[in-house]
Amino acid sequence: MYDFKEKNRLKTKTDFQSIFANGSKAVYRSLLALYLPNSLTYARLGILVSKQKVRQAVSRNLLKRLIRESFRHHQAALKGLDIIILLRSECNPLDKLAYQEQIDQLWRYIKI
Repeated sequence: MYDFKEKNRLKTKTDFQSIFANGSKAVYRSLLALYLPNSLTYARLGILVSKQKVRQAVSRNLLKRLIRESFRHHQAALKGLDIIILLRSECNPLDKLAYQEQIDQLWRYIKI
């Protein structure tokens, strides 16, 4: 149940473009989620963390891991959505608990 398989990833350029063009937005602090209903029985996730927002690769990868981990725990409630998570502003990824709370709050906004 709490897995992140290949089918749960947004991979193609057309998937990303359709969400950017037609998706709804949910914003919480430094995170932006773009989401669009899909015709599947499961949720798919794409993560974009730019080098301009988080300079160190270790920190970027940590943020992506935190987002994926949180997605795994909430994917049952998010089924039927394609979601892209973007970082809006610079953040301190070393504060894991605060960042995880932001991610969890963002999922709550999307489920509404």
